[in-house]
Amino acid sequence: MPLFARELFANRIGGFFGMDVLVSAVTLIGFVRSEGRRLKMRGLWMPIVSVLLVGVSLGFPLFLYLRERELERTASASA
Repeated sequence: MPLFARELFANRIGGFFGMDVLVSAVTLIGFVRSEGRRLKMRGLWMPIVSVLLVGVSLGFPLFLYLRERELERTASASA
């Protein structure tokens, strides 16, 4: 891991890419936690683990799917 981090931030372009991925992941995890808490969603560990293992490209769509499913469930329960 230290070699990976050193090579990733070896130049400005790599550093920009690394920080972009890191900031996106941290922001998404914060959004998942706050929005999930607001909607009282279960299974929030799935998008968080997806972000950590694969990336934002899996974690974000997975969270949006779970969120939409929760919104539909609450809408049908209140109707």
